[in-house]
Amino acid sequence: MPIEHTVGGRHENLMANDRPKPVVIDPKGGPWWEFPDALWKKVTALQRIRLRRTVSEQVLPLLRQIEALVPRPKESRLPHLKGRSLDDIENDIPLTVFSLQLLDIALAKKLLTFAGSKGKGPVGSCGMSLKQARSFFLRGAAERIMENAGHDPKKLDKLLGMQEFEDPSMLHKLEMMVRFDPATLSALQNGLGNNIGKLFDCDEQFFVVLRDSKPQNFVHPLAKVLGKDFKKILDWDGAFFAAISEGLDHSAKIVALGRNILDIEDAEIIRALGRWPIKETMVNDKKTGKRKTYVTRIGTVREALGSEFRILLNSGPDIIDQAEDWTADEIERIKFHVAYINGEVITTLSELPFAYTVNIMDGLWALLGREFMETQLTTPECIAALKSMAAKIIEMGIETTTAEKIKSMIEKNFFDDQLAQFQ
Repeated sequence: MPIEHTVGGRHENLMANDRPKPVVIDPKGGPWWEFPDALWKKVTALQRIRLRRTVSEQVLPLLRQIEALVPRPKESRLPHLKGRSLDDIENDIPLTVFSLQLLDIALAKKLLTFAGSKGKGPVGSCGMSLKQARSFFLRGAAERIMENAGHDPKKLDKLLGMQEFEDPSMLHKLEMMVRFDPATLSALQNGLGNNIGKLFDCDEQFFVVLRDSKPQNFVHPLAKVLGKDFKKILDWDGAFFAAISEGLDHSAKIVALGRNILDIEDAEIIRALGRWPIKETMVNDKKTGKRKTYVTRIGTVREALGSEFRILLNSGPDIIDQAEDWTADEIERIKFHVAYINGEVITTLSELPFAYTVNIMDGLWALLGREFMETQLTTPECIAALKSMAAKIIEMGIETTTAEKIKSMIEKNFFDDQLAQFQ
């Protein structure tokens, strides 16, 4: 029966008949010079000497045996543990991660056990728990990453916040993090505070976005509009985060959308809003004189619809694309009805030019009144009726049945087949 585990992101099988002989780490002291025993289990510097000796003499030989059993395709980028010393491993981040993955296999398959301990308390002769031992090697690698990138290793905890360094995958994310633009890193530290360590729970794409974006176009305006809610960016996955960075490709678009960005769940809505135009213009400021500013379609529509702008954001990307061309009059008229409609209503009527939606809403209000708009407009029955109305209008031909005629046609019961059930 094969031993199954994941190495380097792949599912691997280790054949049971090649299973290495289990290694048991004993709690007793080491060579004669590693005494008195109590001292070597309490003094941090001495603990680390014992830990490294135990790893070099007992753990690494086992990991090399496990490595030999892991299938390695020709195109594999997994590092090689064979022939590498503990010093080599500690100075090579990918090798450190690979070694810890092999260690996880050894522990999971009980190829590495600890006499007199279940791994939660002190293990072996160093007086450290297994968690402490892993942390020692992980933090060592993390500090080397900091140093290689020109950061002070002593500031590692400032980047980690309250996050414990336990997962080897955090090392790769840290490598990206220390290469963020300093202004991006500063904005994250100021905006997230002690929550900054939770960044490591985000996926890799999230880190790629932060690494590749310009702070003045992305993180800074996000922090400005979200304020105390800036930490909510940690709830987004990398794909959504990328949509914001790519779709809202100018700081003015982010500022114009403001806190409504938190009302959006669909990345394609973000991208659709990003396609709305932005125009550079000059304004006269009493204090600074002439200055350049930006007028965005996002800001114009958001201001016109007010708090009901969120209804539009819960429709669909096709509707957002359509809304780019809504006239000021259409926006003003639909604003009266926005409190009663939802994204499904707009979507149902989207096969018609938006002017028809406006006139249909005006006609329904005139014929059926406020109570209908408040209680029945968004019901499945009414959605079906609206769909049937749209199909009928298309069948008659929008060239002859103009949007302006629709309101009076509804009032004259022309659509009685669809609307009689609500009268």
